[in-house]
Amino acid sequence: MRVESPDLDAEVAGTTTGDRLEVHAWRGGVLVAQDLQVSAWGLGWDADRQVQGQTTITVGDPDGSLAPWGMSDSLGPGGSRLQITWVSGLSGTRVPLGWWRIRRPDPRETWLTYNLGDGRAVRIAGGGSVTIQADEETASAVMDRLDAEVIRAATCVAEVRRLMQDICPVVAHPDVVDGPVPGSLVYGDGRMDAVDDLLSTIDATYRMGPDGAMELVPTAGVGPVWTLAGGEDGVLVGLARSLSDDGVYNAAISTGETPDGRPLVGRAYIRSGPLAWGGPFGKVPIFHRSIATTQAGVDADAETLLANRVASGEVDLTVTCLTHPGLQIQDRVIVIAATTAGELPLEGRVVGMRMTSATSDSGTTPSKKMTLIVRVSTQALEAVAARVRRG
Repeated sequence: MRVESPDLDAEVAGTTTGDRLEVHAWRGGVLVAQDLQVSAWGLGWDADRQVQGQTTITVGDPDGSLAPWGMSDSLGPGGSRLQITWVSGLSGTRVPLGWWRIRRPDPRETWLTYNLGDGRAVRIAGGGSVTIQADEETASAVMDRLDAEVIRAATCVAEVRRLMQDICPVVAHPDVVDGPVPGSLVYGDGRMDAVDDLLSTIDATYRMGPDGAMELVPTAGVGPVWTLAGGEDGVLVGLARSLSDDGVYNAAISTGETPDGRPLVGRAYIRSGPLAWGGPFGKVPIFHRSIATTQAGVDADAETLLANRVASGEVDLTVTCLTHPGLQIQDRVIVIAATTAGELPLEGRVVGMRMTSATSDSGTTPSKKMTLIVRVSTQALEAVAARVRRG
């Protein structure tokens, strides 16, 4: 969680309406636009994208001075970053939401024409607004392709740090267990693809932290950091438990080839439980193109893929709750679900999150509700189902 504060947790369940976003623009380490007048915004994260965080922010431009014409302008897409901070209206608590690279600004200007009375007309820019689409700093890593890069560090974390050294700092969570870089690993031209492959080797993943650093965390998530319960003093608004078999697999198949071009196939299966291979669920594999060049390598890749993503099957639940600016993807949360057998806990990790401004005239005020995608194991759901069936 970005900020662990009992005061902030208490505010989430309160009635604060004065929260706001503070947004500055920086370019090359220089502050180029301070306290932008935010009129509407939306922040979203998806753990299944390489660029996990994306935002759209509309800022006021009353005199037309912010509307970019060139790549090097303050709000131009030539390398400017937005520094976004959540500021509590009740306690003044500041929650940094990270650094965001401007990808696309869309200015909207209103031009006023004045007739001078002598046949001449003067056009004056009345200003307007600029809608900015921005991505987390991982966008820079995706854009910065590898050029015949070779492995230089001995361990996976050290190699990730080296690959990202010109883009952003890298910090590893204490629960991440580092390991040696596989001898069969060969890079293509995708920098983030290389990062993904290295982290999958040590059962880890990444997220962007509040200070602009890449955080390496276990694939199982961090925490649990927050409990979402209903009731008068609770934060849970709604839980959609419509289940789907979309994205649920019971096997992993990894393909690769030897240095001389012979094909390699590695396989891993779920052999027991509700998703057992060949059982009522059927045979539903997920496929992965591995960079391994040995049979042992593709076998390990298949096992890792199954263990990391679909070991017991996972289902995404849509949760609506009160907005908590400190929450991050890969945080584990406990959702207290109401059932016919009483309130039962479901623990899962946040893989999607969406926060927006309110739809009132005060567009800068955060909406009181946010949407989470909480990924839980099918085993956890089966345990709840069993309790409900027993009554």
